[in-house]
Amino acid sequence: MTSPDGRQSPVQPGEPAPDFVLPAAHAEGTVSLSGYRGRRPVLVALFRGLY
Repeated sequence: MTSPDGRQSPVQPGEPAPDFVLPAAHAEGTVSLSGYRGRRPVLVALFRGLY
């Protein structure tokens, strides 16, 4: 959802999350939310400073 000033608003409870693509952590290529949508629950955890 986009606000009048062009920024995206946060996802509200019950709304589907927007699709995104990230580099795969333990394999080559990328991982996208759409690749898992409808197949199983997905937990996205973003950790800063772990490397």
